[in-house]
Amino acid sequence: MSRIKSRSVLILCLIALLLGAAYVALRLLAQPRLNNPESIVYDESGKRFLISNTGNGKILSLDNAGKYGVFLKQGLDKPRGLALLPSRLYVADNDKVRAIDLKTAQITATIPIPGAKLLNDIAADHTGLLYITDTAANKLFILDPATKKVSSAASPLLQAPNGIVYDYPRRQMFIVCFQPGSPVLAYNLDQQNFSVFRTTLYDNLDGITIDDLGRIYFSSWGEASIIEIPQEQNRTLIWQSGIPSPADIYYNRLTNEILVPLFEKNEIRRFPVD
Repeated sequence: MSRIKSRSVLILCLIALLLGAAYVALRLLAQPRLNNPESIVYDESGKRFLISNTGNGKILSLDNAGKYGVFLKQGLDKPRGLALLPSRLYVADNDKVRAIDLKTAQITATIPIPGAKLLNDIAADHTGLLYITDTAANKLFILDPATKKVSSAASPLLQAPNGIVYDYPRRQMFIVCFQPGSPVLAYNLDQQNFSVFRTTLYDNLDGITIDDLGRIYFSSWGEASIIEIPQEQNRTLIWQSGIPSPADIYYNRLTNEILVPLFEKNEIRRFPVD
């Protein structure tokens, strides 16, 4: 009898262990996952990163402990570029820009962009105007989120424009393009014209950012690398290599690091800046 009881207890323990393992596995599978992550920004008020996922139309959050959550589950088509203004997250979403309340995670405005084909990255200037690249239309759209007025700028230099970042000291936007041998372009906000800031030999550039010391970094699918333009701005150099499908890179001044969404690998890589 005791042998039967012992066997029963052992079976019950094994069943409990299996059920516990199944529960843990289901919890892990149920956790939010990156799905073609494109852009990332840091929301200081919420102490979290926000990440656009073009694969499933969601925006995920990533807290300081490294845990993912869902910030916005539905209502977007193909969210790409992200920009933060006070209390609002602005998302480049195919042919429109969406405004999302940071506290409620509700879409508060949908602004169609006439003539847009594939809105990609988005950046704000010091006045709150939004600048959005359109990779398919070869245009730069300028949106006033307060009035919803939209204008555009074009140039033969704009060939599949992708990443964009604001260079505050010189009142210009830096833009990189998803094409072979893409230069780093500059759009002067006052003169409203484009110029070549620096030529490069790198192919299919995606994201661009600037650190607190004024060093410029951009991502290249062709080289699977992050390239740096140092403070002297007299050359380019490979800063990080072996980075496949690097999308819109982001400099977080609070931690002095650059974050890189890997579009095809569904990862976020983080690199401290010296």
